[in-house]
Amino acid sequence: MTIPEAGEVVPPSEVGAGNEPQASSQPSKAAHSKLPRLPGNPVIDWLLARTELARARADAAQFAPEQREFLRRAKVSLELGELAFAPGNAVRSGSTAPLAANLFRQAMYWALLAKRAHATPIRPEQLWSETDRSVLQSIAGNDGEYAYFTVAMRSSFIELAEGTEDAQRSGAVQLRRAARRLVDDAQRVLSRLEWAKLKRALRVALALLIPLIALYLLWPAKVDLAKGATYRASSIGAVCHPEKSECGGVKTDVLFHTQLEQNPWFEYDFGAPTSFSSLTVVNRSDCCPERAVPLAVEVSNDDKTFKEVARRDSTFAIWKPSFATQRARYLRLRILRDSMLHLEAIKVHP
Repeated sequence: MTIPEAGEVVPPSEVGAGNEPQASSQPSKAAHSKLPRLPGNPVIDWLLARTELARARADAAQFAPEQREFLRRAKVSLELGELAFAPGNAVRSGSTAPLAANLFRQAMYWALLAKRAHATPIRPEQLWSETDRSVLQSIAGNDGEYAYFTVAMRSSFIELAEGTEDAQRSGAVQLRRAARRLVDDAQRVLSRLEWAKLKRALRVALALLIPLIALYLLWPAKVDLAKGATYRASSIGAVCHPEKSECGGVKTDVLFHTQLEQNPWFEYDFGAPTSFSSLTVVNRSDCCPERAVPLAVEVSNDDKTFKEVARRDSTFAIWKPSFATQRARYLRLRILRDSMLHLEAIKVHP
C-alpha cells in the first residue's frame, strides 16, 4: 500500500472505498456493556485490576491488525522525522527540514488512518477532509495551523521543499507537534491495555512488599546481653566519650582505645555465667580498620583461662560471628599481634 501524492490519479476502486463512511476505532459503550461480570472478591478484583484489564483487552481486541500496521508506520515515520530534524544531525547537503516535514506529514497520515476501522489507504487530502473536524482542530494550536495542515496534506514532497529555510523549519515544527499528538491519540487504546497490565503488576508487587516491610519493621531487634555489663580494656590509649562521638579530642564513635601494645584486648564481665551464641562487632569506621585483625573471641569463667570460640583474619566493617552456645561470665576480644584496639560496638546475643 502506497500513499498517493497530490495530483496523482487514484483508481476508482480506491476512491469508492475512501468515500464509504468509516467506523470509529474508539470502543463503543455497547462493547463495554457486553463485558462479562467477573465473580470474585472486590479486593482481589481491585488488586488484579480485573475490570479495567478486561475492558482494556476488549477495547484492544477491536483494534484491527490493519490499524496496528498503520500505527506502526506512523511511529516509524515519526521516529525517522525526529532523527532527520534533530539539531545535531546536520548533513553536508543542507537543511533536512523539508525531508523531516514530509516524514511528519506521513506520520499524521498513517495515524489518522489507524484511527479508522476497516480503512484502506486513500489520498492524504481525502483522508484529511473525511476526518472529523474536532479531531483535526485538537492537534492544531490555532486556525493558522489548521489551514497550514490542510495545505500540507494536499502537497507533495516537492511543495514542502519550497520556501525559505526558516519557513521550512517552522512548517516542520508544526507538523512534528501535530504528528506526535496524532500518534499518541491513535495508540491510546493499546496504551490503556499496557497501563492496566502495569497497574496490576505494581499492585501485586505492592501487596507482596507491604507485609515484608511490616515484618522487617516489627521484627524484634536482637537482644544485646552486653547492655549495662561492666567492661574494661588492656590499656587506655585515649579517653573515649562515645555518647559525644569523641575520643582523645578526635571526633569518632569508638567505644574505647587501647595503647599500641602486644595482644591488646577488650573484655565484658557479665557478673555471672551467661549463655550467648553470636556477636555483632562494629569496627572503627573513620580510620584504620586493619588494626583490628586478626581478632579472636575468647570466653572464660575465671578470667584466667580463656577458650577461643571465633576468629577473624580479614579486615571488616561489621563482623557477626556465630558459634556454639557458650555459658561464660567473661567475654574477651583480643588482637593476636602488636597493635592498638578500638571498636565502635560489641553486642552480645543469646
